[in-house]
Amino acid sequence: MTNKKNHIAARSLAKFSALIIVLSFVFYIAWQYIISSPNSGQNVSLTIPSGSSALKIGQILYDNNLIRSPRVFQIFVRFNNISLQAGDYNLSPAKLPSIAQALTTGREDEVRITIPEGYRREQIAELLESKLGVAPKDFLAATKELEGYLFPDTYSFAKDSTTEDIIQRLQANFELKARNLNLTHEDVILASIVEREALTPAEKPVVAGILKNRLKDGWALEVDASIQYIMGKSSDWWPTPLLGDRKLKSPYNTYLNRGLPSGPIGNPGLVSLSAVKNSTPTDYYFYLHDKTGQIHYAKTNSEHEANIARYIDTSH
Repeated sequence: MTNKKNHIAARSLAKFSALIIVLSFVFYIAWQYIISSPNSGQNVSLTIPSGSSALKIGQILYDNNLIRSPRVFQIFVRFNNISLQAGDYNLSPAKLPSIAQALTTGREDEVRITIPEGYRREQIAELLESKLGVAPKDFLAATKELEGYLFPDTYSFAKDSTTEDIIQRLQANFELKARNLNLTHEDVILASIVEREALTPAEKPVVAGILKNRLKDGWALEVDASIQYIMGKSSDWWPTPLLGDRKLKSPYNTYLNRGLPSGPIGNPGLVSLSAVKNSTPTDYYFYLHDKTGQIHYAKTNSEHEANIARYIDTSH
C-alpha cells in the first residue's frame, strides 16, 4: 500500500514539475514578446518632458511604437529602480530593458522651445534663430513646401541641432499627432484658416462648419486671415487689413478667389485639425468677433450686417 502511495505521489510530483516547466516556458515566451520592440524600422526622435512619471514616459514610448505596454514599462522601471531622465532622445528600436536604460542619460545641453499654434514659417524661423542660432534663410529654404506641417508644440532641442534635425522633428510630430485624422492637404489648408479665425477651442468646429458651407455653395471664403498672410512682414506678420487690402492680387486672397487659398497660411494645432475633420453642421454662413472677443454668428447677410452695426464700431 505504501509503495502504491509513493508511486502516486511520484506521478503527481512529475506532473506538477512538468506543469511548472510548461508554465515557465509560456511565461518566458510571453515576457520575451512583451519586452520586444514593435518597431523594426527607423530611429525615433522624441522628448521626455521634465517631471514625467514612469507611466507617462511609457505612454510616450508606446505612442511612438517603441514598446508594447506602458504599464509593463512602469513596473519594469520601478522593480529595477531605474532613474529616468528628461531630455531629447533619438532611440533605436530595441527591447524594453535597453530602451529604459537609454533614458537614464538625459541631456543638459538642450534648449526648450514652444512654437505657438498658427505660427507661419517665418515666425518659426525667427524663434529658432533667437533660441538656437539657426539661420532663417536656411530654415525657410528647406520648408518652402512645408507650411502647415511644422507642428506647433513644446520641444527640447540639443544646442547643436541642425536645421534638418529640427525640421524632421516638427514633421514627425505632425505625423504622430495627426495620424488618426486621415487628413488631406485641403483639410490642412482649412485648419490653418480656422486656427487664425477662431479664438477659442469651442468656436473652431463651428467656424470650420461655416467655412465648409461657403465652400460647398461656391462662395468666396472672404477671411481676413488670408489677407494678413499676404501682407505679413517681419515688423508685423499678422497686420490688420484695411478694406482696400482685400483687392491685393494673390492666390491666397480669399476675397478675390473662390475656394481655398493655394496653400496653408500657417501651422495649425491639433484642435484646429480635429475641428476640420469633426466640424459642427450648421446653418450659419457668417461670423464676427466683437471688441471683447465674443463671437456672433449669422445665417444671412442681413443678419450679419445687423451684427456689424451692433457689435462693431464702424466709425474707426
